[in-house]
Amino acid sequence: MKNYELINLKMRVMKNKGLLKLSVIFLLCLIGLQGFSQVEELYKSNWNDPEIQQRIADGIRQNRMGSFSIQFNDSMGKPVKNVAVTVSQTSHDFYFGANGFMVKGFQNQKEDSLYEKYFTQLFNLTTIPFYWPELEPKPGKLRFGKDSEVIYRRPAPDLVMEFCKKYNITPKGHTLVWDNPRWSLPKWLPQDEVVMEQKINKRIDEIADRYRFDIPIWDVANEVTDRYNNVIMPKDFAFKAFKESERVFPGNTALTLNFTTNIWSRNKREYSHDYLLVENLLLRKAKVDVIGMQFHNFNEGEYWQILKGDVFSPQSMFNTLDVYSDFNLPIHITEITIAALSEKGPEYQAMMTENFYKLWFSHPNVEAIVWWNLVDGTAAPGVIKKDGYAAPGEDKWKGGLLNRDFSKKPAFDVLDRLINKEWKTNLNVNSATNAVKYNGFFGSYKLIVKTGGKSFEKVVTFPKKGSRNQVIILD
Repeated sequence: MKNYELINLKMRVMKNKGLLKLSVIFLLCLIGLQGFSQVEELYKSNWNDPEIQQRIADGIRQNRMGSFSIQFNDSMGKPVKNVAVTVSQTSHDFYFGANGFMVKGFQNQKEDSLYEKYFTQLFNLTTIPFYWPELEPKPGKLRFGKDSEVIYRRPAPDLVMEFCKKYNITPKGHTLVWDNPRWSLPKWLPQDEVVMEQKINKRIDEIADRYRFDIPIWDVANEVTDRYNNVIMPKDFAFKAFKESERVFPGNTALTLNFTTNIWSRNKREYSHDYLLVENLLLRKAKVDVIGMQFHNFNEGEYWQILKGDVFSPQSMFNTLDVYSDFNLPIHITEITIAALSEKGPEYQAMMTENFYKLWFSHPNVEAIVWWNLVDGTAAPGVIKKDGYAAPGEDKWKGGLLNRDFSKKPAFDVLDRLINKEWKTNLNVNSATNAVKYNGFFGSYKLIVKTGGKSFEKVVTFPKKGSRNQVIILD
């Protein structure tokens, strides 16, 4: 290409980017003229629709709570009457998670400790990074062990597993197969489909050999319907990855097909290519156990459209969840970034976080909600593209629940209130018989039982898919 042609091309690219930037500036100016309060009212009126609020409230009550009965007997099986019971919920039968990419990843022990403190205050699931380039920097040199070379945002899996065991957190592996050339394909991987397929199978087998009994959930294929067309991959790699994963992982391992945020806005319902892919894989007997849906707000114009009620409305989000419930599979909200832009950004982030979490938690098919980056300043870094454009990293969206100094943002307090207060059952029950009954959220409970001048401490679990009646022996 001649020099003047290259200059013209760069000018056209810059012009297009400039138009995009100007459109965002125009939108911000328009919002400035309207006032933040007017935009906020548009958003609130959409979410405060009585039918939406009723569906959310009914859904939480019907899908996350049950009526429980506990009977108390002595060691001989005889009823123990006149019991006073303090019921304290200790855990959820629902996954609230975040990625664990910064486990032991800060510059000092104080920050590592703060990260663990705030992480465990909210979450019972951790997404562990298994990105290929950092897991296997050189062919055959796997970074499984906790004494492996330190790589930013890519802690060795064993290190995060240790964190999970310490705090009784469920680990989830992410991701086995992805065609992203920056994040998921090592530079040493041969550009040959046959060899690549062999290498992918070997990778899955080696990971399974080490973690098959310890990690119960895996993102098997990531972002398949938003794939990179210029990247060489084995034909039908998603199907093959599921078949290989089914072969090497135990039958009770949950294998996830993870989609990008675009799944929420592809409005062709059962004829969208996301839906058709799920259907195709299931018809061919691929063991797809979970449908994963990301929710990243990585677009400034979209951010303001959310606040105006134009995109990601509660109606449209319920519609998407309902469509994919056709498959009768669990749905996981796998990666969440809710931006905190503008002077009122933290307030808006908290408002959106509360609404989205309530909606997701209320839906019968949703079984997990996974925030992405807990702390601002720890998101994926930017990159210089081939045309010289410096693409900003994900930190620009300020999508953490904590500021970089670990001070809490309003969204953290929202989730703390929902997860640890509103969605937990704590009460006192007295009964003249040997049985107590109560309505509560599914999960585990600590019981303090007082009867006949004695006190007993017991644990009982009421999972969503389990008995609503328990018998406790007081001895």
